[in-house]
Parts: sequence; C-alpha cells; structure tokens
Amino acid sequence: MTRSRRRSAAILTALTTVATTLGLLLAGAPPATAAISTGHGIGYLAENGFSWIGSYRLDDGSLVFCLEVGKKAPTGHDYQFVDASALGRFSPDDLARLAYLSRTAAPSTDPTEAAAGQLATWRISGLDGHSPEYYAQRAGASGQAVLDRSTQLLATADAPSGASRSVTGSVALTAADSDGRMTVTSGLTVDFLATGPTVLTPGSHSGTMSLSGAVFDDGKAERTISNGETVSITTTGTDPTASIVAAVRYTDLPYGSGFIAGNAGDDVQQVLVARPGSASGSATVTSTVPSTKKFQPIVNTKTSAATAAAGEAISDELVVSALVDESREDLLPGWGVYRPATPPASGAVPAVDENGMLPIPVVVESSLLGPFSDPIEPAAEPPAGAPVVCTVEVRIETGPGTYRTPDCVLPSSGYFVWVERISPSRTPVDQGGTRMLPWQSAFGTASEVTFVAPPPTPEIPAVPAAPAAAPVLAETGTTGTGVLLLVSGAALALGTLIGVGVLWRRRLSVGVMQPTTD
Repeated sequence: MTRSRRRSAAILTALTTVATTLGLLLAGAPPATAAISTGHGIGYLAENGFSWIGSYRLDDGSLVFCLEVGKKAPTGHDYQFVDASALGRFSPDDLARLAYLSRTAAPSTDPTEAAAGQLATWRISGLDGHSPEYYAQRAGASGQAVLDRSTQLLATADAPSGASRSVTGSVALTAADSDGRMTVTSGLTVDFLATGPTVLTPGSHSGTMSLSGAVFDDGKAERTISNGETVSITTTGTDPTASIVAAVRYTDLPYGSGFIAGNAGDDVQQVLVARPGSASGSATVTSTVPSTKKFQPIVNTKTSAATAAAGEAISDELVVSALVDESREDLLPGWGVYRPATPPASGAVPAVDENGMLPIPVVVESSLLGPFSDPIEPAAEPPAGAPVVCTVEVRIETGPGTYRTPDCVLPSSGYFVWVERISPSRTPVDQGGTRMLPWQSAFGTASEVTFVAPPPTPEIPAVPAAPAAAPVLAETGTTGTGVLLLVSGAALALGTLIGVGVLWRRRLSVGVMQPTTD
C-alpha cells in the first residue's frame, strides 16, 4: 500500500468513525447487527508496509481482533454479528479468555496494548504454524514489549479475578432482626478460571432490586442496591403471614465467556468485537414469611371468687386475644406467628399451620396483691410498695384463648386484687419476641377483687344481777330482842345468814334455860 493510499484510508476511517459515533449519539439506536471493516484500528504496521498487528476498525466505531490469522484481512468486508458461542471453535475456558481480552485489551487506544491483545488472541485461536515472536516483530522496535505484554495478558486471564466462565446473582431473605425487621441481601458469584465460583467482595457492583409483598424503608418497592448489601424491609398487608417476592438484577458486568464475534465469509477472518462487559446476574426468591408488623396482646381477667375466707385458694381466669385497631397501619390486626427453627414433632401442640408457622408464645405474669384494709380504688398502676401475696405465670403457646392461673392462698382478711402483665423480653427473639408490644392490666378492676371478711367477734357472757338485800338482826344487849340492819353485797348476805342462825340459837338457849312457873 502506497503512502497516499494509506493516508486516504486513514482519513476515510476517521470520517467514518466520527459519522458513525455522531449517528449513534443522535439516534440512540440499539447495537447494530452488522458492520463493515474500514481498515486498521490501533497497533503497528510492519516496515514492509503491509503486515499489521493490532486492532481493526468497523464503521460502527467498534474495534476488533482477528481470530483466524492466515485468512483474508477484515478491511472492506461486511460483518454479521453473532454470539461467540455460535462459532463452535473454542472450549468454554478459551471462550472465557477471549471474552476477557474483548473487554480489556481490544478497546485499548494504546498501540502496544492493542498489538499485545491481538497477539494474545492469536495465541489462543491459533498462530497458523508460526511462533509468537514471528508476529511480535511486526511492531518493530516495540516487538519485545508487545510479546511480553501478550504473555502478561494471558497470565492475568488465568489468574484470580481474571477470565471467568459465568456470573450468577443471588438474593436471600433473612428472619426478623432484633428490631423485628426483616432483611434482604443480594450477592454475585463469579466462576473464575483460577478459583472457581467466588463470591465477589461486597460493593463491587450496583443492581436493581424490586419487591412484592414488602417495601423498603422509604416505602418504595424498588431501589438500587449493591452486591453484599443488607437492607431492611417491612411486609405489607394485614395477614399474619406475607408472601414476598424479591428480585435483583445486575447488568453490564465484566464477567463470563460471552462476547460478540463477526462473520464475513469462510475465506475472511472471523473477528472478536471489543465490548464492555455485558453479562448479567439476576435472581428471584419467593417466600412466605411472618409479618414484620407488631401485634398487641391483651387479656381480660376475672378472679375465681369475689368473696372468700382466709386460707382459701383463688385463681384468675385469663381471656387472651390481640388488639384490633384499624386506625393503626403499623399494628397487625391479629396474633403474630413465627417459623420455628425445628418443626415440632407430629401431633405436638401447637401444630404448625399450612405455612409452617406457630403462634408467637407469650408469658402472662399474674400477681395477687393485698391485703388492703379499705375498698380498692381503680388506678392505672398499683400503689408503690403494695404487698404481694404471690406471683404466678402462664405460658401461652397456642395463641388467643381462655386460660387459668395457678392458685394463690389468701393469708388473711382484707381486700385482694389480681394484676397482670406481658413483657416481650420473656419471649425469645427467634420466636417473635421483638414483634409484640408490652401489656399491663389496670389496678383495681372490679372483676379482679376478692374480699375476705374478718372473723366474727366472740360473745361475752352477761354479768348476773345482784341479789336483793336480806334483813339482819343485830343484838342490842337485851335478851330476846334485836335490831334489823340492811347490808348489801354477797358477803353481807352470808353474814346475815350466819347472824340469824346465831340469834336463833341464842333465843332457843334462853328459852330452854328459863325456869317454868306453875
């Protein structure tokens, strides 16, 4: 080729490139399916003015490497683009190496890099009976640099993080965390020639994730996400379980064995087209999961006896349910469920539902307070320092229903009242403890009060009435006569009796001793 012809070809190539690039920018057209080679691209022309080592250019602006040294050069030929796998000439690993070169060396604008890329490509596709040095010398003074760089390119392709057979995406849903929120994580795994399937370092690429049955923190169902990034999601809907679909897609990835090739006839070299990474990694997961919304357990209670006696045992009836408040979108209108790590044995109570879920267990703590001397006044909280008779617990594992506490013995008379509470901390996180709200009963609810009356006061016997005063005769010093004195009291009565007896005895004695007169 003469100097003038080469200059004309170069000018034509430049004009074609500018026109093509401008056309693509203005039209925003999809990638072409065919193109014509306009001549040399980036590289070196041998001193003979004919032999070339480097890339060729197509009229769509693409740079290409030759795949069949020995056949006609690409210049002036019309190429049809095909997927490289349709060539049927290369092993999966060689396709991976060629794809790596199409993404790295083929687009280069550096002559040495482009020439080295072409030489590395021929070293994979075939040298037509010649040595690498034979082709490297076309670069003249840069020949050794081209040879060395081609060796480095092949070594890099076979090194860790080099050429790869494929890339796959993944997405996983995880159980609710300590805040009761579910998370989703996506990842990318590349099958490198050197290391096999390898999980990429988090944050290597960005993709798009979309959700169904859940939303992200901003309330939207789609967002940009990085591989390895874990983000929180919340379920939508009002059912205890939610059917979630999470899909992720990463595009334009520089991995895999796919690349674009060009065919222009059996006697013309096939070409490898320079393209940035076009691989994609996507994944979709569908899962039925417990709702991330919190639920509010509540308890209606009733003591077993409104009145009782000291020493009797009483208990408390618990009617357990979940609060329904349609004004609160963040509150589950029903009882929450969880998925057990180990499914219960067949026939166990409770049994899992059709989704493999169990009701979230709760512990109801019941305390019997008292005695109080006065009737109990309702209040939001028990009085500070209120005496406690006993505290008992009921673990509820079957969800809403009616339960009864263990007994407490009433120690004395007075007023007694039950109070109840539910603390989420009593339920393990993996059983849904973070997805329930606390609850506590009011103090002094009438249905919770038991009265124990004091024992009756024993009867005191009546004091007997004092006897009537008895007459007493007192001696006056005159035989046979006396004076009647009134003395009160039992002693006086007794003395009176004794005195009367003495007087009568004396009178009798006097009567006997008096002489009779005839």
